[in-house]
Amino acid sequence: MVSANDLGQYTKESTVDSFIDKDTGITIDVGVPLPQDTRTGSRYPFDKMEVNDSIFVALKVGDNGQRLKNRLSQATRTYGKKQEPEQHFILRVRLENEISGVRIWRKD
Repeated sequence: MVSANDLGQYTKESTVDSFIDKDTGITIDVGVPLPQDTRTGSRYPFDKMEVNDSIFVALKVGDNGQRLKNRLSQATRTYGKKQEPEQHFILRVRLENEISGVRIWRKD
């Protein structure tokens, strides 16, 4: 079982100062540490792709091609906008070797 400490949350035993906001009645905690970021990076290898490289992401059971394409489109836009210069990708829903999925090409 995962404890609150494992999730980066504090427990009542922590020494945290707090006070109640008079206007809202909400307790404001002072000194609660920000939890560590546990994300391990990108789920997709966009950072390793050169111009004209492509990857194929297979469709999982219970998903559909358009939903997968939408998620990947958002992921490529988010990644691409953070790069200098900005990177662009092209996505297509495809059937390759009898496997449905989305192919992503790095455009520039």
